[in-house]
Amino acid sequence: MEIFKENGYAIARIRIKESDNNYNYVVWCIETSECAVIDPLDQRTLLDFIRQHNLSVRYIINTHAHPDHIEGNDAILKVTTSKILIHPKGASFVSPRCEMIDDGDRINIGRIDIRVIYTPGHCTEHVSLILGDNIFVGDTLFLSGCGNTRFRGDVNELYDSIAFKLTTLPDNVKVFCGHDYAEKNLKFALSIEPNNEYAKAKLEEVKSEYSRNKEPQPSTIGEEKRYNPFLRFEVPDVVEEVKKRKSLSAGEPVLIFKAIRELRDTW
Repeated sequence: MEIFKENGYAIARIRIKESDNNYNYVVWCIETSECAVIDPLDQRTLLDFIRQHNLSVRYIINTHAHPDHIEGNDAILKVTTSKILIHPKGASFVSPRCEMIDDGDRINIGRIDIRVIYTPGHCTEHVSLILGDNIFVGDTLFLSGCGNTRFRGDVNELYDSIAFKLTTLPDNVKVFCGHDYAEKNLKFALSIEPNNEYAKAKLEEVKSEYSRNKEPQPSTIGEEKRYNPFLRFEVPDVVEEVKKRKSLSAGEPVLIFKAIRELRDTW
C-alpha cells in the first residue's frame, strides 16, 4: 500500500491480496476526513484502513460494474451512510442505494472536486475520474496496456476513449489503474517495438521495484505515449509491424489499434 499526498487531499493505493493484481483506492479530503472508495474488492482491508485513519465514507465510486470492481460495495454500504456512484449503464449491477454519474459531472468530497469523464470500451458503463493532476482509469488504461473487450466491451469505443479523451490530457497527469499488469504489458510492447528504449528502461524499473517488494510507481500520460503500444497506433514503426503481422493493407489508426488489441489478446 502507498499513500500519495497532494495539496489538500490524499490517495491510498492498496493492492488486494489473492486477486487479479487489483488495486483499490481510498481518496480523502485532509481537512474534513471525508473520503471516497474507488472500485472496492476487499471490503475488510478497506474498512480497516478507513477506521485506522478516522475517515468518513461519503461515496463508493465504481468506474465500472465488473465483479472485481464492485464486490466490496454492499459490505461498505452496510456499515456507512455512503452511496454508490456509477454510470447509468451499470446501475442494474449494483445496489439501489446508488446515484448516477456521467460525463462532465463533478463529485464533491469534503473540499476536493472530482471530474467524471465517460470512457466506455472495456465495458459500456466505464467512467474515469480526474482529481487534480491524477486520473483513476479503472480498466480502460494500464501501465503499457489497456483493457480487453471480452466482457460487454466494444473495441471501437475503447479506441475513441483512449485516442480522443485520455491521450488529450496533459502529459503530467498521473495514471492510477485498476490492475498491475506492468511487466507482461511492457514485454508485449517490446515484442511490437523491440527498439523502444523507453519500454526497455521502464521494464527494468518495474523489475527492480518487484525485486524490492514494491509496487511500480504510477505512470503519466506522457510516459504512456512513449511506450504503451495502445497510444502509439500512429508511430510508423508500430504501424508497419502491426500491418505485417495482421496482413493489413491499410494503416488507419483505428485499424492499427484494433489489431494491437487482437495481438495482445492472444499473446
